Amino acid sequence: MIYRLSLELKKTRRRGIWLVPAVLLLVITAWAGRNMDNERYLDYGWLMTLFNVPLLNAILIPTAIAVLASRIIDLEHRGNTWKVLETLQRKSDIYITKVLYGFCAVLILSVLELAAFLVLGYAIGFKGNPDWWAYGLFFVQTFVISFNLYLLQMIVSLIFFNQAVALCTGLCGSMAGLFLMYVPQWPVLRCLIPWGHFGASMFVGMDAERNHINGFYYMRPDSGCVFFITGWLVLLLVGGWFVFQQMDTDGYHFQPRHRRRRGKLGADIMDAATDDSVSLSRRPVKIPRLPVEVIKIRRTPIWIAFLTLPLISALIGTANYLNNLALLKSTWYSLWTQHSLFFCYFFMPPLIGVYASYLWRLEHNGSNWNMVLVNTPVWRLVFGKLAVCSAVTFLTLGWQCILYVLCGLYVGFSEPVPFALIEWFVCGVIGGTAVCAMQCFLSLIIRSFAIPVGLALLGGFAGLAATAAGHYYILPYSLMSRGMRANNPNLSVNLSVYICYAVFFIVLFYILSVWYIKSHDVRTQ
Repeated sequence: MIYRLSLELKKTRRRGIWLVPAVLLLVITAWAGRNMDNERYLDYGWLMTLFNVPLLNAILIPTAIAVLASRIIDLEHRGNTWKVLETLQRKSDIYITKVLYGFCAVLILSVLELAAFLVLGYAIGFKGNPDWWAYGLFFVQTFVISFNLYLLQMIVSLIFFNQAVALCTGLCGSMAGLFLMYVPQWPVLRCLIPWGHFGASMFVGMDAERNHINGFYYMRPDSGCVFFITGWLVLLLVGGWFVFQQMDTDGYHFQPRHRRRRGKLGADIMDAATDDSVSLSRRPVKIPRLPVEVIKIRRTPIWIAFLTLPLISALIGTANYLNNLALLKSTWYSLWTQHSLFFCYFFMPPLIGVYASYLWRLEHNGSNWNMVLVNTPVWRLVFGKLAVCSAVTFLTLGWQCILYVLCGLYVGFSEPVPFALIEWFVCGVIGGTAVCAMQCFLSLIIRSFAIPVGLALLGGFAGLAATAAGHYYILPYSLMSRGMRANNPNLSVNLSVYICYAVFFIVLFYILSVWYIKSHDVRTQ
């Protein structure tokens, strides 16, 4: 078994599989330690860390785990090595090896996270020593929950050859877990889904009044969370084993059965799309009326993320608004602060990353580059993908604005919808196009589907940090949030300067994309 694990390590050590989880770990550590050197935080820094980190874990770890599992399984999908592996070892050994490799990877990440927080606490100068039992419990919780998510994401990556499904599952699950952390009145629902276990297992609470922190205290986790976490562990182990055993060896993804229909003579005939007996010359040829890039994505799983992520963001924002009515008294504008804060920084960047990764993945697979570059000029190819990515971003922001209006009507606002919503939307589209240009470039130079999505999530956090420091225009991600007035609709924006920076990023990454294709050899499978 050690030998098989070493083979898995050799397969993945030069594929950047650890890049996104490692960087996300650094982000969690840096974000948890921000402003912690303040004198008033030093007395309860150890407990404050245990309170803040589960929220960060709920946002970032599901995405990191989705990237990890996707890279491990997609390696075999794209290389078509499942049949080869099964000739060399038993099918059960293949599954156990993948599980143990993920077990070791999650264990390493959990140990590094715990060590980082301990080093951070002593470096900053937290008063006293940490409660070792509390940090031990935090480590066990983080490891088991993360391992459950790995098993779930591995099953999804096994079933679906298209890894966009796995990444969308991780993103939607992450946001669902974040939403459930803001609705403590639903403890059963937090326990039912594995992404909600970060919030369900929290055992440190905060005593605060009007943004003034009085202290932190120990509390009981949600009732039954240990039972549900253990139950999910057993269910995913057994379910993954069953799924793995039932899958075809040809790519280990479920093969759809051919649909049959009755002919006039009562004979069963195959669907014309798969029936070799039907002459190709007799099939009608339909000339597509849609752009090529639109045809490629119109029946893809990215639309699941398109519908789901803005919906979850709207639910989180509305729930947070209703829970803070004493502080948020500006009706529509206050509701916008809650909607835009999560959406601009945590939801929209990885969603754009999914759009861009999927558009370029179609060319990375197989030998598509050979056909595309023969028939399409490079400038047109890059422009087409950027245009489609921007168009889907336009639809996403429009969907988010519609949800914002519907949530306001649900809350019962009597005032009309602010006219400034149009400006927020337009500026968001302009800034979002700049993000599209950057993500398209990253997805072009990085063949992996998952890594650019993880980098987009990191970009959202980087944009938040840049905005907090007052550097609104140094990153496309902070530019988009600035244009949409994230968390502050009263901000003034110089539209001419804003548009100039957005155009600069769009042109820059467009030129870099064209240059990269022209100056590098085409890599194919």
